[in-house]
Amino acid sequence: MLEKLDMKKKMSKGDYNDVMDVLGERLGQVQRMAREAKKPIIIVFEGWRGARRSAIINTMMQQMDARGFDVYSTVRMTEEEHKQPFFTFFWQHLPALGNIAVYHRSWYYLKTANEVACKEGNASCCQFISYDHINTFEKMLTDDNYIILKYFLHLSKDQQKENIAKNAKTLGKAWRDVSPAIDESDKYDEYLERYEKMLEATDKVNAPWHLIAADDRRSAEIEIITSIVETVEKAINTPVTAPAAVIRPNTKYDVLGKINATQELSKEEYKKELDKYQKRLKQLQIEMFKAQIPTVICFEGWDAAGKGGAIRRLTAALDPLGFSVHPVSAPNVVERQFHYLWRFWVHLPEAGNIAIFDRTWYGRVMVERIEGFAKDYEWQRAYDEIKDMEQQWTEHGFAIAKFWLQIDKDEQLRRFTDRQNDPMKQWKITDEDWRNRDKWDAYEEAVNEMLVRTDTSFAPWTVVEGNNKYYARLKVLKTIVELFEQKLGK
Repeated sequence: MLEKLDMKKKMSKGDYNDVMDVLGERLGQVQRMAREAKKPIIIVFEGWRGARRSAIINTMMQQMDARGFDVYSTVRMTEEEHKQPFFTFFWQHLPALGNIAVYHRSWYYLKTANEVACKEGNASCCQFISYDHINTFEKMLTDDNYIILKYFLHLSKDQQKENIAKNAKTLGKAWRDVSPAIDESDKYDEYLERYEKMLEATDKVNAPWHLIAADDRRSAEIEIITSIVETVEKAINTPVTAPAAVIRPNTKYDVLGKINATQELSKEEYKKELDKYQKRLKQLQIEMFKAQIPTVICFEGWDAAGKGGAIRRLTAALDPLGFSVHPVSAPNVVERQFHYLWRFWVHLPEAGNIAIFDRTWYGRVMVERIEGFAKDYEWQRAYDEIKDMEQQWTEHGFAIAKFWLQIDKDEQLRRFTDRQNDPMKQWKITDEDWRNRDKWDAYEEAVNEMLVRTDTSFAPWTVVEGNNKYYARLKVLKTIVELFEQKLGK
């Protein structure tokens, strides 16, 4: 791909200034158009060391409102950020609706840097990530109305050496410490082959590569800014249409129908077993922390199924410095500015810690599906998006436990009535709970499909029989104990 570029093209300073006078105004205008249209934009700059990305980005930004963009670089990621799953940094720095995120080296550079680190024996920096993972990540975003612009700045071998020498002379010896990126100049041909494979594998219709002949900076700047202006203008002026329908078998599942929600357990036996499992969990939490294994624990279930009670018995056994509980409700005004998965990525636990979610990302395929908050094609594709996210976490070493707390319809009515009649519990019951109950059959169908489509070997569902709260709480604790022991090799 790169050999097809015309590396000899040049632009005079006069021609550059004449074009930039007009082009700069258009760039500022399309930024305002994107903000008004609430189009989030991600601009990726990759290419050779010495390709003068910083200068090009700076020129571009001088034409724009500084309040509407942020610039990031994977070279500047912290040690803690490197310890998170590969895409965490990028999810956490997604631009809000109408804003722009610019990457001076992105996930592409990070993948290359990881591979080089592994090759050199630096195991602490090794994270396996495939180009398929990257394509999936980018498609998740473009499917959700993000515009992704990717630029590869190509330099000839001689021009790269010349540029690096100029930088060293201008910026001094400290330059390499300030920008400790990979230096490909001594292995140009080897890296050329690597970059060709990268471009070939990730040039997709939803996020195509723009290959830029960058030996001449002026012509490269004009080509890049022209491309940004034209692409964003086209995206804003093109009516949004629904993507091709996701075709899934119209199969009715009956996972919950096979569950006997009534399991007996006496209060005396419960107290005895509760003490045993809580003591064991306390020990295992310490061992998980020492092993630096992060954990995500998810609770879903019917209204009044006992999620809160199960979480309290779980957290009572844990050191509060090592866990966080995240209650999830309808997205707020800030969360609605991002992809629906963003608010979960920002709460990922650090190594050795535990994140507990009281309701989760599965709301996409339940409440958002039933209530019409997500279009059919949005919740249909969410099954794959969620599985991909959980797979990335487990590949990074996370322990994941997912619980569906199952009670039958009569038990829910009894609990609703009890809450409504008890002044100390009335805060637990809302009009929305009663409305959801009226849609029991629709929710049951959605839950059954969710349990089938997102039950995986790396993040399986545990259905908890919940009519007897004692039984349900112990099953949750026992399952987590077994998961921790498995992760610790016990």
